[in-house]
Amino acid sequence: MHLQDLDAYLFDHYKHIENQWREKNQLEPLDDRNQHWNDEKARERIDQIQQFAKSDASSVFQLLLKNAPLQADKNSTDGKTDTHHHATTLTKHQFQTSLTALSTRIHYPTILPLAASMLLVGSSVGVISPVMPFVAENLNLSSTQYGIVVSSFALMKMMGNVPSAILVERHGRKPYLVHSLFLVGAGVAGIGLSQDWMQLSLCRMTIGLGVAALTTASTLTVADVSTPLSRASAFSPVMSAFAAGTALGPALGGILCDEWGIRNTFLVVGGSYGVLAVWNHLSLVETKRGDEWWERERLPWHCRAVDSIVDDADGVTSKEKKTGGKESNTGGLTKTISNALRDTTEQWTELMNNPNVRPIVIMNGFYLCAISGSQMTLLPLLLTGGGATAASGAATGVALTATAVGQVYMWMSAVQVLGNPAAGRFADRAGKGAAIVAGGILTSAAMASVPLVCAYGYLGDGGSGILDASNLNWPLLAGTLGFWSLGGTLLATSHVAAISDAVPDSRRSQAIALLRTAGDVGFLCGAAGAGIAADMVGDVGLAMQFGSGVLMGATGWFGLQHLALWRLNNDKSGRK
Repeated sequence: MHLQDLDAYLFDHYKHIENQWREKNQLEPLDDRNQHWNDEKARERIDQIQQFAKSDASSVFQLLLKNAPLQADKNSTDGKTDTHHHATTLTKHQFQTSLTALSTRIHYPTILPLAASMLLVGSSVGVISPVMPFVAENLNLSSTQYGIVVSSFALMKMMGNVPSAILVERHGRKPYLVHSLFLVGAGVAGIGLSQDWMQLSLCRMTIGLGVAALTTASTLTVADVSTPLSRASAFSPVMSAFAAGTALGPALGGILCDEWGIRNTFLVVGGSYGVLAVWNHLSLVETKRGDEWWERERLPWHCRAVDSIVDDADGVTSKEKKTGGKESNTGGLTKTISNALRDTTEQWTELMNNPNVRPIVIMNGFYLCAISGSQMTLLPLLLTGGGATAASGAATGVALTATAVGQVYMWMSAVQVLGNPAAGRFADRAGKGAAIVAGGILTSAAMASVPLVCAYGYLGDGGSGILDASNLNWPLLAGTLGFWSLGGTLLATSHVAAISDAVPDSRRSQAIALLRTAGDVGFLCGAAGAGIAADMVGDVGLAMQFGSGVLMGATGWFGLQHLALWRLNNDKSGRK
């Protein structure tokens, strides 16, 4: 590739953008086959396009040269390599190698501070994980009430996803990586002061609203600094850090609960989120690209302020320019949430009509439905024996202490930490669809096996169904929960990466918000439904296995959809 070739390509591309803009404004396009080439104003526009193309071609070419492998200089008699200082040509191998290097590079100056923040967030989340079942036990909650408490988080997170996506796009990522943590901290501290399930639900809803903003901002931050070839790998350090925090947190949470009590544990964790907010404010930088012309598919002089200088020759009056500019600027600033919701609904409808997007969104909903029902609601009750009194003597599994529950959660999170980088590489190489199928099979199989491993409903004193921890097969339980965590890691990493690859950059924030909302709907239905099912059948393990069946069925459906799309794309490639 020669520099002049890149210059010519960009010139044609920029001229196409110019003509698209002129067509939208009902102006005659610039074309070398009409009189516009002889028009002074049109000639000025063409000169501007040529200058932009030449400048950008030089910048892009130097960037490619910088990352291209050195080639032997044919004109050199001593065999020295070309240092690229004055090169104007790239070989095909150099171009491919340089482009691959740039597109697969991870932007660590952004990723590492965010990963450090997620490490601290994960630690705080991990601390409260083993304590929540004992909150339910102290307040004498039934499985249904506990499921409602868990699902209330998803309800408010679901309601907050759309406003969060709008606000994060409008104001940037960093403000919501900071302010959302204060909201989460207030909700966590409130849990320690709650006296009934309704107060617990209110605190969980507060946490859900903060998490909606936090997850949207963190996801878009990673997406901003990655490409389809590096996206899963870029998400891996952040998710690994969060998993590392959740691996360390449960053990600490169990110890704090046993030593300090439930109330003090939640108050300390709630205060820690304020420290995290300060850390994010000091360490993170804004990654949102605001008004770059290439993201708006128009050239710099298409802005109203500049058009006021050059549009006179095109027949645009001064009144039209001022009115149009004012409406354009104020319209974006005064856009109401209701209008934004209507626009979002239209965009989501269009996204759901996309055959590449729809299976990912639906699969994520079923995944969160199974996870919230089985992992978030039933597994804690299975491990602690919580809810027996309110469930009329229903069997409730293993009676573990807070410290022991913390160790179980620590093991599951540790598997996520170790498996996250490998999961990201597997998703990038084998494909996100294949990773989702593999993750669904692993998770659902492990989910169905846990009640059997615990000998749930078969062992116990006097038919109570409470299994003494000393009789538990710990290595087998650890292996089963390890596969559960590994499958969840594949699913969590691949869903976000797949949806980011399936849509253009301009639609990414809404696509991710749609994915999160579908997950929240699944979370809401799964947690409440699992609690109700456990009370109805009087068997937590059977309800967990039902959730496993739901996930396995969704995985099979997604696999068929992915296979059909793969065959369709291959057929299209074959015709070309």
